[in-house]
Amino acid sequence: MAAWGTGSLLVLAPALLLAGVATAPTMVTGMGIVQAAVPPARLNEGMTLAVTALLGGVAGGAAAGEWAAEHLGARGFAVPAVAAALSAATALAPAARRRVSRRVSSSGCSPASSRGSA
Repeated sequence: MAAWGTGSLLVLAPALLLAGVATAPTMVTGMGIVQAAVPPARLNEGMTLAVTALLGGVAGGAAAGEWAAEHLGARGFAVPAVAAALSAATALAPAARRRVSRRVSSSGCSPASSRGSA
């Protein structure tokens, strides 16, 4: 049963706090990226699109998570965990690529030359 279904404010309040804890850091990071990437003359549009995308994602994720919890039972609670893992992997992928390319460039060989010619 979802936290709101318990009828207890003492259960609902911590659940909402936990759900909201990630919102501020996500928005601050996203706005910083937008500010760095968008020309100053288009900053208002960039911020608007970023906030719209963020809130659309929150709404879509909440809807998908609730549907999964209601229709899949206890297994449905794995949906947010899988979404979080995919988000983390997506966020960390560029850093992993940079580390690999630094290792390749510091070893003095390029990926093409390390394959060998046959």
